Amino acid sequence: EPPKPFALPPRHTDARRVYAYLKKRGVSPQIIRSFISAGLLYEDSEHHNCVFVGKNSAGQVKYAGLRGTYDREGKGFRGDVTGSDKRVGFALPYDRSSDQVFVFEAPIDLMSYLTLHRNTPNALALCGLYDGALQAYLTDHPQIKRIELCLDADEPGQKAAQQLQEKYQLQGYAVTVEKPRCGKDWNEYLQKRLCSRERGR
Repeated sequence: EPPKPFALPPRHTDARRVYAYLKKRGVSPQIIRSFISAGLLYEDSEHHNCVFVGKNSAGQVKYAGLRGTYDREGKGFRGDVTGSDKRVGFALPYDRSSDQVFVFEAPIDLMSYLTLHRNTPNALALCGLYDGALQAYLTDHPQIKRIELCLDADEPGQKAAQQLQEKYQLQGYAVTVEKPRCGKDWNEYLQKRLCSRERGR
Protein backbone atom coordinates (compact mmCIF):
# COMPACT_ATOMS: atom_id res chain seq x y z
CA GLU A 1 0.00 0.00 0.00
CA PRO A 2 1.53 3.35 -1.03
CA PRO A 3 2.05 5.92 1.74
CA LYS A 4 -0.85 8.31 2.23
CA PRO A 5 -0.25 11.69 0.61
CA PHE A 6 -0.02 14.64 2.97
CA ALA A 7 -3.30 16.50 3.42
CA LEU A 8 -4.44 19.03 6.02
CA PRO A 9 -7.35 17.93 8.24
CA PRO A 10 -10.68 19.68 7.49
CA ARG A 11 -11.04 23.13 9.00
CA HIS A 12 -13.67 23.99 11.60
CA THR A 13 -15.72 27.15 10.96
CA ASP A 14 -14.29 28.82 14.04
CA ALA A 15 -11.34 28.29 16.36
CA ARG A 16 -13.11 28.71 19.71
CA ARG A 17 -11.65 25.59 21.32
CA VAL A 18 -8.15 26.36 20.04
CA TYR A 19 -8.45 29.86 21.54
CA ALA A 20 -9.76 28.58 24.86
CA TYR A 21 -7.09 25.88 25.09
CA LEU A 22 -4.12 28.13 24.29
CA LYS A 23 -5.42 30.98 26.45
CA LYS A 24 -5.76 28.53 29.35
CA ARG A 25 -2.09 27.71 28.82
CA GLY A 26 -1.20 31.41 29.10
CA VAL A 27 -0.67 32.29 25.44
CA SER A 28 -1.73 35.85 24.63
CA PRO A 29 -4.89 36.28 22.50
CA GLN A 30 -3.02 38.62 20.09
CA ILE A 31 -0.40 35.93 19.44
CA ILE A 32 -3.10 33.29 18.86
CA ARG A 33 -4.95 35.65 16.50
CA SER A 34 -1.82 36.50 14.51
CA PHE A 35 -1.08 32.81 13.84
CA ILE A 36 -4.69 32.12 12.89
CA SER A 37 -4.79 35.07 10.48
CA ALA A 38 -1.44 34.00 8.96
CA GLY A 39 -3.04 30.62 8.18
CA LEU A 40 -0.59 28.83 10.49
CA LEU A 41 -3.09 27.71 13.13
CA TYR A 42 -6.67 26.46 13.01
CA GLU A 43 -9.11 24.04 14.63
CA ASP A 44 -9.85 20.77 12.86
CA SER A 45 -13.55 20.11 12.42
CA GLU A 46 -13.51 16.41 13.30
CA HIS A 47 -11.51 16.16 16.54
CA HIS A 48 -11.20 19.88 17.48
CA ASN A 49 -7.40 19.59 17.64
CA CYS A 50 -5.12 22.58 17.29
CA VAL A 51 -3.53 22.26 13.86
CA PHE A 52 -0.09 23.91 13.68
CA VAL A 53 0.79 24.44 10.03
CA GLY A 54 4.32 24.40 8.62
CA LYS A 55 5.03 26.10 5.30
CA ASN A 56 8.23 25.90 3.26
CA SER A 57 9.95 29.00 1.87
CA ALA A 58 7.73 28.87 -1.22
CA GLY A 59 4.69 29.12 1.04
CA GLN A 60 3.55 25.55 0.43
CA VAL A 61 2.10 23.65 3.38
CA LYS A 62 4.32 20.63 4.03
CA TYR A 63 3.86 19.94 7.73
CA ALA A 64 1.04 19.88 10.26
CA GLY A 65 1.28 19.10 13.96
CA LEU A 66 -1.80 18.25 16.01
CA ARG A 67 -2.46 19.04 19.65
CA GLY A 68 -5.64 17.92 21.39
CA THR A 69 -7.63 20.74 23.00
CA TYR A 70 -8.91 18.35 25.68
CA ASP A 71 -6.26 17.39 28.22
CA ARG A 72 -7.57 14.20 29.76
CA GLU A 73 -5.52 13.30 32.86
CA GLY A 74 -3.13 16.07 31.95
CA LYS A 75 -2.00 14.37 28.73
CA GLY A 76 -3.50 15.80 25.58
CA PHE A 77 -3.32 14.08 22.23
CA ARG A 78 -0.36 15.12 20.08
CA GLY A 79 1.05 13.91 16.80
CA ASP A 80 1.96 14.84 13.25
CA VAL A 81 -0.38 14.58 10.29
CA THR A 82 0.51 11.57 8.10
CA GLY A 83 3.00 12.47 5.38
CA SER A 84 4.29 15.58 7.18
CA ASP A 85 7.79 16.68 6.19
CA LYS A 86 9.86 17.08 9.36
CA ARG A 87 12.28 19.33 7.47
CA VAL A 88 9.56 21.98 7.57
CA GLY A 89 8.90 23.48 10.98
CA PHE A 90 6.27 25.75 12.47
CA ALA A 91 7.59 29.30 12.07
CA LEU A 92 6.71 32.95 12.27
CA PRO A 93 6.46 34.57 8.84
CA TYR A 94 10.07 35.47 8.01
CA ASP A 95 11.28 38.95 8.96
CA ARG A 96 14.31 39.88 6.86
CA SER A 97 15.20 42.90 9.01
CA SER A 98 16.79 40.53 11.56
CA ASP A 99 19.74 38.16 11.26
CA GLN A 100 18.61 36.04 14.25
CA VAL A 101 16.29 33.06 14.68
CA PHE A 102 14.92 31.68 17.95
CA VAL A 103 14.49 27.89 17.92
CA PHE A 104 11.98 25.89 20.00
CA GLU A 105 10.90 22.29 20.37
CA ALA A 106 7.13 22.76 20.21
CA PRO A 107 4.74 25.32 18.67
CA ILE A 108 3.20 26.05 22.08
CA ASP A 109 6.64 26.90 23.49
CA LEU A 110 7.28 29.25 20.59
CA MET A 111 3.91 30.97 21.20
CA SER A 112 4.64 31.12 24.95
CA TYR A 113 8.00 32.80 24.32
CA LEU A 114 6.35 35.34 21.99
CA THR A 115 3.83 36.09 24.73
CA LEU A 116 6.77 36.96 27.02
CA HIS A 117 8.91 38.65 24.33
CA ARG A 118 6.62 40.38 21.84
CA ASN A 119 9.37 41.74 19.60
CA THR A 120 10.98 38.40 18.73
CA PRO A 121 11.63 38.73 14.96
CA ASN A 122 12.11 35.16 13.73
CA ALA A 123 11.05 32.01 15.51
CA LEU A 124 10.95 28.37 14.47
CA ALA A 125 9.60 25.28 16.24
CA LEU A 126 11.30 22.02 15.23
CA CYS A 127 8.28 20.00 16.42
CA GLY A 128 10.68 17.66 18.20
CA LEU A 129 14.47 17.55 18.54
CA TYR A 130 15.39 16.68 14.95
CA ASP A 131 17.04 19.76 13.44
CA GLY A 132 16.08 19.16 9.79
CA ALA A 133 13.71 22.15 9.91
CA LEU A 134 16.51 24.40 11.19
CA GLN A 135 18.87 23.24 8.42
CA ALA A 136 16.23 24.00 5.79
CA TYR A 137 15.42 27.35 7.41
CA LEU A 138 19.07 28.44 7.35
CA THR A 139 19.44 27.33 3.73
CA ASP A 140 16.32 29.30 2.76
CA HIS A 141 17.34 32.39 4.74
CA PRO A 142 21.08 32.97 4.26
CA GLN A 143 20.76 36.35 6.03
CA ILE A 144 20.46 34.53 9.37
CA LYS A 145 23.77 34.64 11.25
CA ARG A 146 22.67 34.16 14.87
CA ILE A 147 20.79 31.24 16.40
CA GLU A 148 19.20 31.30 19.84
CA LEU A 149 18.39 27.74 20.97
CA CYS A 150 15.38 27.88 23.32
CA LEU A 151 14.86 24.15 23.79
CA ASP A 152 13.24 22.48 26.80
CA ALA A 153 15.01 22.59 30.16
CA ASP A 154 14.84 18.79 30.52
CA GLU A 155 17.82 16.52 29.90
CA PRO A 156 17.04 15.60 26.26
CA GLY A 157 16.39 19.25 25.41
CA GLN A 158 19.59 20.52 26.98
CA LYS A 159 21.67 17.71 25.50
CA ALA A 160 20.28 18.54 22.06
CA ALA A 161 20.95 22.25 22.64
CA GLN A 162 24.58 21.50 23.41
CA GLN A 163 24.99 19.27 20.32
CA LEU A 164 23.25 21.76 18.03
CA GLN A 165 25.30 24.63 19.46
CA GLU A 166 28.53 22.82 18.58
CA LYS A 167 27.24 21.74 15.17
CA TYR A 168 26.11 25.20 14.05
CA GLN A 169 29.07 27.06 15.57
CA LEU A 170 31.29 24.90 13.35
CA GLN A 171 29.23 26.14 10.39
CA GLY A 172 30.04 29.72 11.38
CA TYR A 173 26.84 30.76 13.19
CA ALA A 174 26.84 32.63 16.50
CA VAL A 175 24.84 30.25 18.70
CA THR A 176 23.47 30.97 22.16
CA VAL A 177 21.39 28.75 24.43
CA GLU A 178 18.55 30.19 26.48
CA LYS A 179 16.53 28.02 28.81
CA PRO A 180 13.48 28.90 30.91
CA ARG A 181 14.44 29.94 34.44
CA CYS A 182 11.90 27.56 35.91
CA GLY A 183 9.62 24.83 34.61
CA LYS A 184 10.53 22.19 32.08
CA ASP A 185 9.70 24.28 29.00
CA TRP A 186 8.65 27.80 27.96
CA ASN A 187 4.96 27.11 28.38
CA GLU A 188 5.43 25.84 31.93
CA TYR A 189 7.60 28.88 32.69
CA LEU A 190 4.94 31.21 31.26
CA GLN A 191 2.21 29.58 33.35
CA LYS A 192 4.33 29.75 36.52
CA ARG A 193 5.08 33.42 35.87
CA LEU A 194 1.41 34.22 35.36
CA CYS A 195 0.50 32.41 38.61
CA SER A 196 3.10 34.28 40.65
CA ARG A 197 2.01 37.61 39.13
CA GLU A 198 -1.61 36.91 40.08
CA ARG A 199 -0.56 36.07 43.63
CA GLY A 200 0.94 39.55 43.75
CA ARG A 201 4.60 38.59 44.19
